Amino acid sequence: MENKKVEFRDPELKKNMSRLRSALLKKAVSIRVKPSIFIKLIPVYAVAFAMAAAALYMRIDYNETNSGVNELGGVWCTYNDQWQGGTSVVWPPASKKGENSFVKSSPGSNGKGYAIRITGTAGTKLGYDYIGVTTFLSPHSTCPECIGIDLTKFTGIKFKIKGTVAAGQVLFMLPHESREIDKSRGICRSLTSYADYEADITRYITPRWKDVKINFRKDLSQPSWAKQGDRVSIEDVLSDANIIKWHYRNGGGHSVDIWIDKLEFY
Repeated sequence: MENKKVEFRDPELKKNMSRLRSALLKKAVSIRVKPSIFIKLIPVYAVAFAMAAAALYMRIDYNETNSGVNELGGVWCTYNDQWQGGTSVVWPPASKKGENSFVKSSPGSNGKGYAIRITGTAGTKLGYDYIGVTTFLSPHSTCPECIGIDLTKFTGIKFKIKGTVAAGQVLFMLPHESREIDKSRGICRSLTSYADYEADITRYITPRWKDVKINFRKDLSQPSWAKQGDRVSIEDVLSDANIIKWHYRNGGGHSVDIWIDKLEFY
């Protein structure tokens, strides 16, 4: 995991800033500048220092290779509501017996490479019909280990998205899962009864690629129907995160086509 984290530091920054500050002070004294003019110099110094401070980010998947595994070592996969008796259909096909039929599509957002793409049709049987795509955040996040990674040092996630959504909602979701297995389904057990932190990103989905930037602590919230016993702090979720999801629901029989590219935590 360490080789996925990148810090930008300028070893000469402190020395150069010190020289710059001294020069500015001497200049201000020698030409007897007015206080109001000198004060305007201080924010410039502060901004320069802030821009050069350490910037931490971690690539999830830039889709430069046609692989069903992301850059963190976790797999991509789709899902739908058929295990609950629903009739929603998703492509690439959802797993039925532990197999993974996920494939990437081309081109990516820069006109080459690949992107994550799902298409499908929402059912009308359940009343909360859905399809979606998810990616695990490490090779150990899937069953039987169900071990997440610590995201508390990151502010949020950003990615590019495009597509068509005729009806319903598309949510970005950050599930909260146990390190125990839900034996009835063979997946990591939900700790929130699926009342997970989410953000509605439907408005970003247009035929042209758009940038989405989600702040974990400001933009995500659990749904209003979450029971008191299923409510959890965002810090607890971030401290042991297994997966992230793009979840399409309540389409009322309509189809959807979603492309995702250039994912990273920032």
